[in-house]
Amino acid sequence: MARILGLLLLLPAIELVAFLAVGAAIGFGKAVLLQLAFSLVGVAMIGSLVSDARAKARGGLFSIALDGEAGMRGLAGLLFAVPGFVTDALGIVALAPSLRARLRRFLTGGKAETIDPTPHRPRAERRPDGGMLDLDTREWREVEPAGRGKA
Repeated sequence: MARILGLLLLLPAIELVAFLAVGAAIGFGKAVLLQLAFSLVGVAMIGSLVSDARAKARGGLFSIALDGEAGMRGLAGLLFAVPGFVTDALGIVALAPSLRARLRRFLTGGKAETIDPTPHRPRAERRPDGGMLDLDTREWREVEPAGRGKA
């Protein structure tokens, strides 16, 4: 956590140097427009997460759980919305599947755990989309079909 706090304190200076470097390479106007475009993409990503959470709530309790995929999308959207090319690069890292695990380990100090998004219910209560009930061998028994007698 201390390294993240240190990076946050240095971030404005790093962003200023990065903006000056990009501005010198492509021009000040184009750098501002590029930064504005990244910020609009970030706002749109955050808006998408909020609308997804509202659709899942459907009149019930409204909450946004940022775990797994949604968490990285939210982090990327937040990083894109913050003005600066360094935060935009970190947002791209948060979106790249191959780099997500490394970023998660860095942010959690190496203690990243896999979060199971399905609620913990007994297996017999979970039904796949097709309506079929999937049971373990200890959760069912075979019975004779009705109408068949032993001969």
